[in-house]
Order: sequence, then C-alpha cells, then structure tokens
Amino acid sequence: MNENQLFKPVEQKRVFEDIANQIREAILSKKLKAQDRLPSERELAEQFKVGRLTIREALRTLESKGFVKVKKGSGGGAFVGEGDPGMVASLIIDNLQLEGLTGDQITESRITLECAGIRMAIKNAGMDDLDRVAESIEATREILKPERAGEILAKMVEFHILVAKASHNLPYVLFVRSLMEWGLRMRKNWIPTAEEQAYSYQSHLDIFRSISSKDEKKAMALMEEHIICMGSLGPNSIKM
Repeated sequence: MNENQLFKPVEQKRVFEDIANQIREAILSKKLKAQDRLPSERELAEQFKVGRLTIREALRTLESKGFVKVKKGSGGGAFVGEGDPGMVASLIIDNLQLEGLTGDQITESRITLECAGIRMAIKNAGMDDLDRVAESIEATREILKPERAGEILAKMVEFHILVAKASHNLPYVLFVRSLMEWGLRMRKNWIPTAEEQAYSYQSHLDIFRSISSKDEKKAMALMEEHIICMGSLGPNSIKM
C-alpha cells in the first residue's frame, strides 16, 4: 500500500463494516477532521478495492452514528461530522429504555450526578459559563405566562445542561443530556401550571445564586430538593 494512501484494501467479510471502521478510526485519530470532505465514492471504491454499493453501505452506517454527513446535489458528498451530543444522548436513552429504565432510576441518577456536578461547576465555571446560565434564567422569567407554558419545558432542560457545561467535563455533560432526553420524551405533552412554572424558575435561580457564591453545600441541597420536588408534580413522570 502506498504510504500516502489513507485507507487499505479489506478482506471479503462484512466488508462495509471494515470500511466503516477504518474511516471511523481515521476520524477519531484526527487524520480526518470535522467538515473535511471524504474522497468520492469512486475514489473510495478504488482505495478499498470494492464496489461503490459497498462504499454507500459503509457511509450509511457512519452517517447513522454521526461520524459523517452525506449531502446531495451540487457540492455534495460525504463530510466528516462535527459530533451530535443530542443524538448520542438519544441513543443512550433508547438502550436504557430497552433494558427497562424507570422513572425512579432516573431520579436517583439525577440526584447523584447533578449534585456531584455542582462541585465541578463551582470549581471550573468561568464568567462566561455563569453569564449563560443567568441569561437562560432571565429568559425563563420573561416567559412565565400561561400562554407560553409550552416553551417552559425547553428552558427547564436548558438550565440543567448549561450548569453541566459549566463543569467543563465532557462525559458528565453527555450523561446529563441523556437524563434530559428522558425528561423531554416523558414530558412532550406536559404543560406546567403557573405554580409549577414559578417554582421551577425560583428553584433554578436559587441554585444558580448558590453556585455563583460558591456555596457548594447549599447548592447541592437545593438541587436535590429541586429534583425530588419536580419529580412529584404533575403526571407520573420526571420533570426538570
């Protein structure tokens, strides 16, 4: 194989998987970077010594996992993906639901993870992180109206994800996103009452103030209380 050639021919057994694995490894090792355009189907087929249909199957596999994005038309082709945390979170919850995930398990996990995350946020958050959380809370206050109740859920979720991001711990952020994905699925038809909206807003504000003042013990206690309380409101499901 030419030392400048990125890929090598494969053995004839589930060939598309081997091709997908080689491309995936090239992406993970940064030989291919986000938004890089992959060689054309013809060029890939020549490098791997396979037919173009096999290349398409490999690209479909990679696209389903977020590694590449295939664009049609003029200027189209296969491009390296930029990562999609939302898709990964959805896949995690899909698998957990298949295993029999329950609301009680979600509550227990949220208390454990998000309270621990408070410590990381207090330690690692910069002013930009805190500003983003503050802006989200202020935006929530501005839509505390009965006619805009449908927008509240997204802001509830956003608060928890922004606090997680303030930890600057990528695995932790992914786990919180997964927990929030469960909440969005269970709450898709939930419209919080005025009292529930007001409680969630004030609770988030109190947690944020404790994080800002680096009062770890108080922030963790408020987060646990918030998760338990919101989980007891409304229909049989976990809220934010």
